[in-house]
Amino acid sequence: MHDGSIEARSDGPDRGSEFVVRLPIDLSAQLNHQRGTDPEQATTASGLRILVVDDNRDAADSLSVLLRFMGNEPRTAYDGIEAVAAAGEFQPDVVLLDIGLPKLNGYGAAQRIREQPWGKHMVLFALTDWGQEDDHKRSKEAGFDNHMVKPVELPR
Repeated sequence: MHDGSIEARSDGPDRGSEFVVRLPIDLSAQLNHQRGTDPEQATTASGLRILVVDDNRDAADSLSVLLRFMGNEPRTAYDGIEAVAAAGEFQPDVVLLDIGLPKLNGYGAAQRIREQPWGKHMVLFALTDWGQEDDHKRSKEAGFDNHMVKPVELPR
């Protein structure tokens, strides 16, 4: 009904199981809700200002190229301190923020962004290799709106 998917995996008996449930996120609706925009006047997600933060420069730069190709205005940062400064200067609509960053991890960067008046309405996505239940809980507590585990698959 929601265009999502469910996967179940196991390496065999007594090896545990992994269940993955994926549901699509309507980013434009979330942005419009956080901005107080009337849903009747909602726009598509293209043309967003997006800050991509990852200490893997190739990954951050590649994602930025893809986002620009999709009609957005991306900017990159490569550590947590740089992320907070870039968010204040650029004031993006969306921040795609890795957790395992040098200088200041993604949890700390998200908290610092949320402490600022300009950071209250940004949509923050944890985009990380860290996908355990505790990681999801900590990202929510740090102020992230969503937690995505790499690699993220784009809709077809």
